[in-house]
Amino acid sequence: MARGGARDGAGRPKKEVPPEYAGPQIEDTSRLTPLEFFKAVFRDGEAPFDIRYKAAQEAAPFVHARLAPKEAEGDGQTSMADDWDTVLSPKAQAKELGRKNGVH
Repeated sequence: MARGGARDGAGRPKKEVPPEYAGPQIEDTSRLTPLEFFKAVFRDGEAPFDIRYKAAQEAAPFVHARLAPKEAEGDGQTSMADDWDTVLSPKAQAKELGRKNGVH
């Protein structure tokens, strides 16, 4: 009886490497804009999902407008609650209020 040595089918399976993506097939590239390129990539069914997803993210600002902040009733000021970049937690608000009043 043989001992040791390589056996067929033993060990961890080899990693499958997906084929390299060469890009979308575009006939006329003389007047190709970045938006048209990104659209061609995310519409290409042969492209891997992560590449299509990144192309869609890059094209989105050119296709979809950003929403303007909502205005508060009556005074014409924008509401801080509508601006997600400036919304603070209650603890952070108290900390900021303390800094404005000279208290740390």
